Amino acid sequence: MSYTGINLENVKNNNRSAILKLLNDQGAMSRKDIASALGLTPATVSVICAELLSLNILCDLGELKEERRAGRKKMLLAINYDRYYVLSVSVESIETVITVSNLRGERAVSHRVKTDTSVSPEEFFRRIANEGKALLWENGIDRISVLGVGVSIPGIVLREEGISTATYRLWEHPVNIRACLQAHLEYPVVVENNVKAFAEAEMIYGSGKEQENLLFLKWGPGVGSSIVIHKQIYESRKFKSAEIGHVIIDRNGKQCRCGRRGCLETLTATHALAEYVRERFNRKSMPQLWALTEGDPERIQARNIREWIDCNDSALWTVLEENINLLAQVVSNTMTMLSPDRTIIYGNMFSIPKLRECFMRCCAQYDPSYNEEYITLSRLSDQIEYIGPLAVVVSEIFLSGRI
Repeated sequence: MSYTGINLENVKNNNRSAILKLLNDQGAMSRKDIASALGLTPATVSVICAELLSLNILCDLGELKEERRAGRKKMLLAINYDRYYVLSVSVESIETVITVSNLRGERAVSHRVKTDTSVSPEEFFRRIANEGKALLWENGIDRISVLGVGVSIPGIVLREEGISTATYRLWEHPVNIRACLQAHLEYPVVVENNVKAFAEAEMIYGSGKEQENLLFLKWGPGVGSSIVIHKQIYESRKFKSAEIGHVIIDRNGKQCRCGRRGCLETLTATHALAEYVRERFNRKSMPQLWALTEGDPERIQARNIREWIDCNDSALWTVLEENINLLAQVVSNTMTMLSPDRTIIYGNMFSIPKLRECFMRCCAQYDPSYNEEYITLSRLSDQIEYIGPLAVVVSEIFLSGRI
C-alpha cells in the first residue's frame, strides 16, 4: 500500500481560507490573535498574512490602541474589500439586474434588463455578458480587478456544473448558464439558486455571523425558503433545499408551476393574492379599492400591489389575511419542527409594512414567541438585487482561499 502523504497546497489553502473567514466575521485582528483563535502557529500565520498583504488582499491598519505594555505592539490586519469587484447577475421572472460591487457589498453600478424568454437562453445570456462588459468598461474596472461572475436564478441549480435544471416560468429545459456566459466573458462563473444564494449572503454579511441555525423565507412573486444548519445550507442529494412554497395546502387546489396542485404558493404568491382580491371585488364591500381602480378589476394586478394595498377596506384585508394566515401557519409549523436560532424574512412582499405586520400578527397567534426578535427582516434587504450572486463568488473563490 502506498502512502500519499499530506497535500501541503491544500493545507495552505485551508489555512488561508480560515484566516480570511475569521477576519470577515470578526473584523481587524493582530497576527497573534489570529493564531490564537485558529490554533495555528504564529509562524504559519505570519507567512500566510505576508503573502496576502503582498497580493493586496489584506491591508495593514497599524497599531492596536491599548494600554501600555512591554513587548512588540500588535499590528492590526484587515481584509481589503476594495481589492476585487464582482459582476452579479440576478435573474428573476420579470427582470434581470446586473450589478458591479466590491467585496464588502458596496454597489458601484447597476443596470436592469427585461428577462426575455422569447429568445433562447444562449442569446439572452450573450446579451447579459455584453451588458456586464459594458458596465465594467464604463466604470474603468480592468480584467484583473474582477474576481468573478455570480448568477442567482429561481429553481434547481447544479452549482458545480453551473447548470440550471428547472427555471420555473423561464425556460423549460436545462440551461448551462456557466457555459453561456464563459463563451463571452473571461471570468470564473458561479451559479446558484436565488434563495440559497441569499442565505449564503446572510452567512457572510448578515445574521449568519452570529447565528448557526437559520430559516430563510422569501415572499414575492413566489415563496422561497432555505435552511442553514450549523452554518451549512441544507441541500438534499437531488440538489433541492427547503420548499415551503410547495407544501400542499389543498390537494384539490389550483395547479402550481411545479406541476402539483394546491401548493402554498398558489394561494400566497403575489399574483395569487391579486387574483383572489379580483374574485371578491365589488363596489359595496371594497369602496376605496373601487374608487382607486374606477371599478375595473383588471387594474388589480401583482405588479401594482403597492398602490392598492394601501386601501383600508375591511373586506380587502379579510381576503388578504385569509391567505397570509396560511403562509404564517406553514412557517410556524416549520419553525416548530426546526427550532432555528432565528427566522430571516425578505422579499418584495415583506418590504411592504402592512403585509409584514399582517404576517407577524398571524405568526404570533400560533406562538407568542414568534415576535420581531425571533422573526426578523433581513438587514440585507436593500441589497437583495445583487448580494446573493456576490456572496457565492466571494464564498467559492475568495473565502475558500483559492485566490
